[in-house]
Amino acid sequence: MAVEGRTVAPPVRKVIIHPVVLFNIVDSYERRNDNCKRVIGTLMGRYDKGIIHVTESFAVPHQETDEEVCMGMDYAMRISEMQKKVNTNMYTVGWYSSGIQINDYSNLIHSFYKIQFPSPIHLTLDTALNKEQKMKINTHITLPIGVKNGTEGCIFTPVPHEIKGSEADQVCLKFFQGLKGNKKTPNFNDPEQIVQSCDDMTSQINVILGYVKQVLSGEVAVDKEVGRQLMEVVQAIPNLESDTITNMLNSHMQDLLAVEYLTYLTRQQLAIGARINQIL
Repeated sequence: MAVEGRTVAPPVRKVIIHPVVLFNIVDSYERRNDNCKRVIGTLMGRYDKGIIHVTESFAVPHQETDEEVCMGMDYAMRISEMQKKVNTNMYTVGWYSSGIQINDYSNLIHSFYKIQFPSPIHLTLDTALNKEQKMKINTHITLPIGVKNGTEGCIFTPVPHEIKGSEADQVCLKFFQGLKGNKKTPNFNDPEQIVQSCDDMTSQINVILGYVKQVLSGEVAVDKEVGRQLMEVVQAIPNLESDTITNMLNSHMQDLLAVEYLTYLTRQQLAIGARINQIL
């Protein structure tokens, strides 16, 4: 959906944020210079029927004082163009800043991003943490204010947001949450991770079976929405024979072993080449 160049600002009803975006913001805040009070950056994603999907972000260098603010506009434009070459369906949809404060310079920065997207969003992330030790996230859009044929301006208005990731992202986030308070080095043993995932899946299936039995016995009232969701889950499972599944797993294992073998050969070849260069 090509939105650059549109004169009419599309309405924004909701913002969906990918978890990687938040990790990028925190990482840029941790790597900031000592004299920087906050970090800013570009949000990239797509617009679809009133919903902005933020899937990527990158930091933009800037300097901010009490008198002025300077940001690398050329850098922001150049990196966004490089991102578009990687994913043609992704474009600039707004910008972010660390902290929850919206100051006088926010309007100036927002005006720059409004050139690239008619309805840019402004995401603020409380990287300093609040009293509850939680990162507060806010998303805003700007609405025009003022008198016709007179002084005009804009005001930042909050819009609803949701943090939503793929199933793979949820697995990674759950793994990181399990490391909270654990001072030992995590074990990235693949078989153990598979066993843990299977145990979690088994426990979830047991919970669902228990719920279904309670509904059938009349202990729990029937919920049509839950029934539809369970039907979608059941229909999404492919109807395969056990022999077919076994053959698929064996084929995948053979491919994995072949890749590991080729990796080993490449590593050995590079080591031999390095030794030959040292001798010569």
